[in-house]
Amino acid sequence: MKSSRLSQSAILAVLMGGLVACASYSGKMKEMREAYASGDFDAAYEALNKSGLKDQSSDELLWHLETAMIYDRQGDYEKSRKLLLDADKIADDLYTVSVSKTASTFVTNESASDYEGEDYERVAIHAILAHQFINAGQSSEAAVQARKINNKLYEINQKYDADNKNKYGEDAHARYLSALIYESRGECDGAIIDYAKALQLYKNDFSDFVKGGVPGGVVRGLARCYMIRQRFDDFKRLVRDHSQLLTDRALTEMTTHGQIVVVHELGNIAQKYSKEHFMTAGKQLVRFSFPAISPKPIMDRGTGLDIERNGFIRAENTAYMDAIAADTLENRRARLVAKQMARLLVKGQLNYQAEKNFGPLAGLAANILTAAMETADTRSWITLPQAFYITRAFLPPGTYEVKVKTDGKINAVKKVNVTKGQMILLRGVG
Repeated sequence: MKSSRLSQSAILAVLMGGLVACASYSGKMKEMREAYASGDFDAAYEALNKSGLKDQSSDELLWHLETAMIYDRQGDYEKSRKLLLDADKIADDLYTVSVSKTASTFVTNESASDYEGEDYERVAIHAILAHQFINAGQSSEAAVQARKINNKLYEINQKYDADNKNKYGEDAHARYLSALIYESRGECDGAIIDYAKALQLYKNDFSDFVKGGVPGGVVRGLARCYMIRQRFDDFKRLVRDHSQLLTDRALTEMTTHGQIVVVHELGNIAQKYSKEHFMTAGKQLVRFSFPAISPKPIMDRGTGLDIERNGFIRAENTAYMDAIAADTLENRRARLVAKQMARLLVKGQLNYQAEKNFGPLAGLAANILTAAMETADTRSWITLPQAFYITRAFLPPGTYEVKVKTDGKINAVKKVNVTKGQMILLRGVG
């Protein structure tokens, strides 16, 4: 009986420890999240250090991601980039979770295991890196990261059976980025492939993950490259399908002007919450709990380019991360059911043993506790942007003063020399 009491006490201690950890995560990150959202990045860094996230081995990936974004917003791109590259390696190393770590989640919940990142978070690492390399003028490195986005998505989806793959299987924003980089280097054949693929994605699978429909910049970029490569049949079909965008004036600008293109990161992604329902199975109270995200409206107070003598040119949404995250988590819900059912069976045995050894009240208490413990893992990359935008401005050759604006904030004021046929790539954050 003494051994049984010790065993039950140990189990209850594990359950209570997991419950406290789960309940406190969103709370301990509240100060950091609010400081970051307000633009006080020094305070965000201080709050992150006070949160204890760095000291939790199970949260190593999250510490890297959050710290990287704070450094990025502070302008320390070298430190940020190193942390993001390290985060990518950590996420890959955690891709196959150890047997011992997995076993602990059967007794407690998903929060007991090392956080390996949601599918969309693992992919977004490469998007942020691509944007950073664009900002640094390192187009080759940016192109590598843009390609890794879709390579990683393909790799992730291969581990799921045909009925449970993510709808987010390919990223149109990544294709658009890659096409822009090819075009900026004069490599129109490569640009055509990626522009055409981006256009197809925006019209079909990716249409739920963008606000405003197909970005006009994709169509214009494809048309320009068709003209340069003298692919006139493809060009005519594109003009026929997008005559409102490809007017005579727009086509003239593509051949006689230069371009300024800005990639923007806007807002902060919506927070995870626990979505759940209850049912009874015999004497056991069963609680199903899954992580979910409800997309927030994008509050854009002005994103684009304010150009001397040309006014304000508004950016177009190219990826809505809230929607991507919500859909990816919903896809994961079905895959979690089998694991959660197995965990509930284990907990049912614990409840039975508690009642058998200590009486009905102990069984009831164990049932309530195990139901309370069956809560979703709501850890997440809090500082991930809510949405990506791209501004594309065709300008006559000349020197311009431009203000890069993201969500109404001026990110940079630059004197830019535009030449015919040249593309200048910039980045804006807010």
